[in-house]
Amino acid sequence: MNNRIHEDVLINALQVRWLIPLLLAAGLCLQGNTAYAAGWKIVDAATLYSWMQTEAEKVTLINVMSRIECLDHRIPGSLCIACEEFDKRLSEVPREGKVILYCESDACIRSCQAGDLAVRKGFTNIYVLKGGMPAWKQAGYALESRDRIARVPIRSVKAQELENWRGIHQDALILDIRSEAAYSESFLPGAVNIPLYQLHKRYRELPERRLILIVDDQGFRSFIAGSYLFHKGFHDINRLFGGMKAVNAIKGKKAGKTGQ
Repeated sequence: MNNRIHEDVLINALQVRWLIPLLLAAGLCLQGNTAYAAGWKIVDAATLYSWMQTEAEKVTLINVMSRIECLDHRIPGSLCIACEEFDKRLSEVPREGKVILYCESDACIRSCQAGDLAVRKGFTNIYVLKGGMPAWKQAGYALESRDRIARVPIRSVKAQELENWRGIHQDALILDIRSEAAYSESFLPGAVNIPLYQLHKRYRELPERRLILIVDDQGFRSFIAGSYLFHKGFHDINRLFGGMKAVNAIKGKKAGKTGQ
């Protein structure tokens, strides 16, 4: 239990330093000519599929979500390299052929962040899948699951009810699975940060018999994180509905009413 987390709050500044400028650029991802200005290119699902069917084309697919999400479902044959660890694992990215980055959402923000980094490191063969995995699925192309996580019901706590919920469950552990960069900007009091891309390595740090509330960015990724932890033996799990986005929205409304 030496490594069990209680109320410790650890921020690794060296890890987050390179992510901050990438997050600032995220709002421009896949808009207008941003891709070409950044040095990477965009490919649509149909073109990518045709490349994959052509033996002469060397195509490397990289899913930039967490390993948990990547092994749950991905485009067949993809590598799993999370956006947050892209810098450390650039040696695994080939400089020959076409390298296609994609993520879970149609905005492809994480793909763009990884693409920006690769271009800064001298890669000239980077493409981002337009529309991400949603576009790939909508086009009817296949996915594969190497380690499918059976989804289980996870109780949700609404942001409006959070304060009252914490008053009732004062011993609950708040687990923030956002990136280190997002966590460093704001977090719930007492929350500990284990980013989702590290959860498969660090879940043993969590206390086994303690109520856990999972917090993410928008309430989407906490569901698979909760299901993953459930199958690892953590059965008393809640998730914050709407994530920190919902919490910050409430804070914004309150600030507006008070004129702050």
